[in-house]
Amino acid sequence: MSRQTGGVWVYRLIFWPVLAPSFLLGVAMGAMAPVLVLAALELGASQALASAIVGIIGATALAFTVPVGLFIDRVGDRTAMALATGAAVLTISLGIVALASGQPWSLALFIGSVVLRAPVMTAWNLARQAVVAETVPAHQRGQAMTALGGTMRAGNLVGPLCGAALLLAWPLWSVFAFAALCALAATGLLFVKRLNSAFDAQTARNLAARTEEELAQGVRWRAVGLAGVAIITLATARVGQPILVALWGVHLGWTAAQISLLVAVGAAIELVMMVPGGYLKDALGRTPTLVLCLAVYGAGFLVAPLWPTPAGLVVAMGVMSIGNGLGAGINMTIGADLSPARGRARFLSIWAMFTQAGQLGGPLAISALLVVASLPAAITVVGGAALAGAAWALAVAPVTRLPGRAARAGSV
Repeated sequence: MSRQTGGVWVYRLIFWPVLAPSFLLGVAMGAMAPVLVLAALELGASQALASAIVGIIGATALAFTVPVGLFIDRVGDRTAMALATGAAVLTISLGIVALASGQPWSLALFIGSVVLRAPVMTAWNLARQAVVAETVPAHQRGQAMTALGGTMRAGNLVGPLCGAALLLAWPLWSVFAFAALCALAATGLLFVKRLNSAFDAQTARNLAARTEEELAQGVRWRAVGLAGVAIITLATARVGQPILVALWGVHLGWTAAQISLLVAVGAAIELVMMVPGGYLKDALGRTPTLVLCLAVYGAGFLVAPLWPTPAGLVVAMGVMSIGNGLGAGINMTIGADLSPARGRARFLSIWAMFTQAGQLGGPLAISALLVVASLPAAITVVGGAALAGAAWALAVAPVTRLPGRAARAGSV
C-alpha cells in the first residue's frame, strides 16, 4: 500500500489544517452548550425565553445555510474557515461582555451573540466539509469524514468537563472566556503555513488534475433526494435519542446524575465505534454502512420499551451507541460523494438541510406523539423510522449509486 493510499497518511494530512481546529472549536461549543440557558437566566431571561434560545439557534442556522454556502463558494473554502473561526471569537466575546457587564442591555447582547454564532458555525461546518472533500481521495473520504465528525464529538465531551472545572472557582463568564481562547487557538492554527503546507500542496494537485468532464458534471438530484430521506431518519433518531433516554430514565426512577452517566458512557462507546465505522465506509461502501447504522440504531430504540427495566435501558443505550458510532460522519461522506466539482459548498449547504429538517422536525414529532399517544409509543416510532430508513437506503441503492467496494478497488 502506497503512502497516498494509507489511512495514516489521510489523518496526518488533515490533522493540523482541519482536525485540530475542529477539535478546539468542538471544545469551545461543548463548554458553552450546557450553560447557555443558565447564562440567559442569570441575565434576567424568563425560563420560556431561555429555553427558546435553543430553538432560535436552529431556526437561524436553517435560514442561513444556503446563503452561507453561496458565500463560501465566492470567497473559497480555506478563507471561509479562517473567517468563521475569527467570527466565532468575536461572537463569544460579545457574550463575555454581556455576562461581565450586567447592564440592562446585557440580555439583548447575549441573545444577539448566540444568534450570530449560528451562521458562523454553519459556515465553519460547510467549509471544512468542502475542503476535505476537495483534498482527500474518494476511496478514503469515509475515514476522513468520520475523523472530522469525531473531533467535534470529542470536543463536546471535553468542553463540558473543562467548563465544569472552571465553574468550581470562577463565575459563569469564565466558561465563555475559555471558549473564546479555544476558538482563537483554532484560528491561529489555520495561519501556520508550515503545518498546512502538505495539505495545501495536495489540494493544489487535486485541483490541477480535474478534467473538463469532472468540472462540467452536474448534480444527480434524484439520488440526492432519495439518499436525503434516509439521512432525515438518521437525524431524527440522533436528535431524539437524548430526549427519549432522559424521559425513559425518569420514567424508570433514575436520577439526573444516573442519566448523565449513562449518556456519557454512550458517548464513549460512539467514539470507540467511529474507528471501525470509518473503515467500513471505505471498505464496504456508503450504503451498507448507512443501512447497518440505521438498523442497529433503530433496534436500540426498540429495546427500551420491549425491556422496560433499568438493565433494558442500559442495553438499549449500548446498542444505540454502537449504531450511531458506526454511522459517524456518514451524512458528510455521502454529501461529499454527491457534490459537484464546482459549487461544492453551495451544494453541501442544500445537503445539510436534510439533517436540519430531521433536527427541527424530530422534537416536534416526539412532542406530538407524547401528547396523543405515550412515551413507549414515541420511542417505538423513532426506532421504527430508523429501521424504515435502513430499508429505504437499501431499496434506493441502485439509483443513488454511492461509492462502494468496487469504487474503492478501482481507486487504488
